[in-house]
Amino acid sequence: MSEAASTRMQTSLQDSMMNFRLDLARELATMCLQLQGENAASVEAKGLAQRVEEWQRTSSLSGLLLNVYEWKRGEEDGAPLLRLIMPQAHFEKMAVWPAEFDGAHEALLSTSFTAAGQRGKPSSVGPGSVGLGSVGPGSVGQRQTRKVAGARSEREQPILGAIDQSVPILIVPATRSGASVWLLVELDRVVLRDRLFPQLSERYFGDSRSSEYEVAVVSAGSEPPQILFSSGSGFGADANRRIDATLNLFGAPALRTGTTQSSLDSIRAAAGYPPALGSRMAASEPNMGFYKIRFDPIHSGNNSHDRDWQIVVTHRTGSVAAAVARLRYQNLEISFGVLLVLASSVAMIVFNSQRARRLATLQMDFVAGVSHELRTPVAAILSISENIVDGVVANEEQLLRYGSMIRNQARQLQHLVEQVLRFAALRRRTTSYTIRRIKIAGLVDEVLENMAALIAASGFTVEREVEPNLPEVTADFGVLSQCVQNLITNAIKYGGQNKWIGLRATVSRRSTPALINVTVEDHGIGIDAEELKHIFEPFYRSPKVIESPVHGTGLGLALAKNFAEAMGGWLTVVSQPGKGSAFTIHLPVETEIEMQSVIAKAGGRVENVDSELSSGTREL
Repeated sequence: MSEAASTRMQTSLQDSMMNFRLDLARELATMCLQLQGENAASVEAKGLAQRVEEWQRTSSLSGLLLNVYEWKRGEEDGAPLLRLIMPQAHFEKMAVWPAEFDGAHEALLSTSFTAAGQRGKPSSVGPGSVGLGSVGPGSVGQRQTRKVAGARSEREQPILGAIDQSVPILIVPATRSGASVWLLVELDRVVLRDRLFPQLSERYFGDSRSSEYEVAVVSAGSEPPQILFSSGSGFGADANRRIDATLNLFGAPALRTGTTQSSLDSIRAAAGYPPALGSRMAASEPNMGFYKIRFDPIHSGNNSHDRDWQIVVTHRTGSVAAAVARLRYQNLEISFGVLLVLASSVAMIVFNSQRARRLATLQMDFVAGVSHELRTPVAAILSISENIVDGVVANEEQLLRYGSMIRNQARQLQHLVEQVLRFAALRRRTTSYTIRRIKIAGLVDEVLENMAALIAASGFTVEREVEPNLPEVTADFGVLSQCVQNLITNAIKYGGQNKWIGLRATVSRRSTPALINVTVEDHGIGIDAEELKHIFEPFYRSPKVIESPVHGTGLGLALAKNFAEAMGGWLTVVSQPGKGSAFTIHLPVETEIEMQSVIAKAGGRVENVDSELSSGTREL
């Protein structure tokens, strides 16, 4: 994986560097082509000035062109150099050639150079000579000539020009049809540094603040190399910093990667060596990597390549190899993250499947419990009604007793159906509550009256204890009554052999607001600590209870908890196995204003409000 990533990054880097080079050549060639005229014998100052103005008006790099010179080769070597004066549009004859133009002057006087200026005619210069493509042994300008099958058309051959990178100045034929008149185009280093090079760098390597690479253009003619442009302000501060790749901007492409180019100091030492055989960037033919005009570097003297411009690229992490290593670690982190997500997904699937299985078991137990709870009163009512029809009942006393039994069984059946319907309504969140002020003492008495028959039939004794003068609470009387009845029914089922139930109503004024506490206590089998967190879940019944003959639906405590919370209170439990349990409903004592706020927060409405009674409907 790291080898593939390294190859991909190296390939992308090489492509970006080559595109940087090609676009630079395209910008310069476009400018020179626009300056060229049609007359091969001479150049008119007015026509050249118009072409310069046209280019400056249409180009985004108008300041790049610093000066334009014209030189016509004569029979004598002392042909004058003419400088175009703008905007007067005339030539100024230079008394002497500027000293910095010595290299260009020497190249123009070379017969091999002027012969090479014709379109499509390559130069052939012996070692040690001065001119276009002049080569010493091992120089970067060295070219290997290969025979190419088929002849190229005239349109495919670039115009041969030159560049003296020490000035910098471009040398191109003044026309497209001859090489007797030459234009010397002096470039502005500041525009190159501040506009052209930054544009190319951002185009192919990205914004300097977010790019993975630091890019620089350096001149290898000094020690340390002179930095003409850099995308980072600190580039070149460390001469030993590792360089990932370098590529000359003019001449035959010669790419050197980090394996042969280790630091900035090594650029000058490596200058002049041709690309390795088999390199994908090695020039397979003289015209590769150019656009319209081929700008060959002008070299002179023994140090023929000491002024070559090169693009230098280094990765911000230190090197491409370091970036690949970092990428490998990132890929490992992503892989482990994916594995973690997969493991979490599997765990969630297992958890949900177990939860679904447990829910299915609870629902089956619920169906079984409801079936038993329904069958018992239905069977009793059916049996009693058959006795009455068959004439078993002989007197009025027996008829009243049988009627009372039918009523009790019908109430039990009604209670069961109502529980199921209330649970379904809670799930749909469509239950409506009628909120009003109620007295706890009256509620306790009504609950005991409604459950008197069941309590008596079960043989239980209820100890009632209600503090006098308890504050009123705001609640739905029927729902709160149902909540207390569920707790008493639960106490009867699991009250054990003691057959005792305590029903207490007290007030706690230590909290704000004050709380009314309604407690239902029994001395039964109790609840294990690990089961306390499950007893308020719908359909839940303890495994010990399921194995016992005590039947139920598993909805009583769940409904009681929901009812208490719907009234603005909550339900708590204290239990010890073998000693019994105590369930307490906590209800806040609210003022009239607080009651209105409770109803408004619940999204309900207040109805029939007068001085004695406030009531409302709370919909959840």
